[in-house]
Formats: sequence, structure tokens, C-alpha cells
Amino acid sequence: MPFASLSAEVRAKKLMQDLGLRQSFVAAICDVGESQLSKAFRGMRELSNEEGLRLITTLTRLAALRDALSPLAIDFRDPRAAQGVLDAFYGFSAEEIHRKVFVLFSLLAPEGNKE
Repeated sequence: MPFASLSAEVRAKKLMQDLGLRQSFVAAICDVGESQLSKAFRGMRELSNEEGLRLITTLTRLAALRDALSPLAIDFRDPRAAQGVLDAFYGFSAEEIHRKVFVLFSLLAPEGNKE
């Protein structure tokens, strides 16, 4: 059974691929069974609304964090790193995180390069 292009299953699979994450990692960090996720990605089973929301929310947040923290070389494929970043920046918007990273790098810049 193919899913609509805006379904959680289709959107999550694309986000997962864009982030370079393994299915087992996504299943663990989103608290969805790996076999359930596999079946959902192959169009064999729909995720519950709760699972789909959790999946999209977590992956979208990881993508936003990746973009906001792009000057830092954080490997979001590492489960501990990804969970650590999710926990560390819980409640912060991507824009707030981006500003904090900018300030951090401004402080680290050599004296002659500060504006």
C-alpha cells in the first residue's frame, strides 16, 4: 500500500536519508520498533499518529539542530551525540542556537578578526 507523499512515513524516510541516519538508530531515538519502522518505510504498515508525530518531530528537530550547529563537526549518526544535542538544546529554537554558536565563534576568533 503506497503512502501519500506527505505521510509521516514518506517524510520521515526522506529526513532520515538527508541526515544520513541508519534505520536502527532512528527507531531507537524515536522509540519506534525497528521492524515497525521497516514495514512503514516499505509501505506495508502505517505508523500510529503518535509514532508518526514522534518520528517527524524528532527528525525535523535533528535537521534543524544540524543546520544551526553546522560550524561544529557533530556526527548526528552517533546516537550519543545526537541524543546529547537534543537534550542540550531542548526548548531552544534553531535561530537561538544559531545565535549562540555565532557568539561562541566570535569569542574564539583571534583578536585581529573580531568585528
